[in-house]
Amino acid sequence: MRLRRPQDFQHVWNEGRSWAHSLFILWAVPSEGLRETRLGLVASRKVGNAVARNRARRLLREAARQLYGHLPAGWDIILLARRPILQVKEPCVEAALVKMLQRAKLWS
Repeated sequence: MRLRRPQDFQHVWNEGRSWAHSLFILWAVPSEGLRETRLGLVASRKVGNAVARNRARRLLREAARQLYGHLPAGWDIILLARRPILQVKEPCVEAALVKMLQRAKLWS
């Protein structure tokens, strides 16, 4: 399930906690009244042009898709891409996401 509404993103940024990695920033907050974990992906213009931003989002989306079954229920998570993500392949992004989820105590 995806985060879609701007107010949902704003809630995560205002109320959530963040963990930084060189490839992305992970923001997380317990969701209000939902049993599913929702995921939002962000790649700003700082990452690059439209092609670069789309590649960054694809890398994050695929890594999250592979690991979605290990996420605990009831969380809103945002992954904010950073420019170095464009230099690595998907397995590296997946390994970094596992590491960050473990740091955030969201890995089961």
